Amino acid sequence: MTTFGKISNPKSPLSKKSAVNDADLLNTAIATEKNMCNSYLIAMHEASNGKFYSLLFDMMKETSHQQRKMFELQFQHGWCSLTPVATAEITALNQEYTEYRQQLK
Repeated sequence: MTTFGKISNPKSPLSKKSAVNDADLLNTAIATEKNMCNSYLIAMHEASNGKFYSLLFDMMKETSHQQRKMFELQFQHGWCSLTPVATAEITALNQEYTEYRQQLK
């Protein structure tokens, strides 16, 4: 995989007074939100009727939005970074996926 370097923001200072800092708490909250989304997804597949499915779907969407907001906050504080991928690699993976999808038809 060809990369161009990490995309990140300057790191916000973290307290060294405690064993658990803001970055740790946010990371745990993000993991919890992701697990909740997965649980909602399973429950949606097993929903007994349309109204219940819709309620679970709305709850899953809201949980997913909250997880994304927390990730953006984490990125804003420089506690995580992104690694860009070359356009050619994305194009190749897209082509591979398209070919695979055509085989399934």
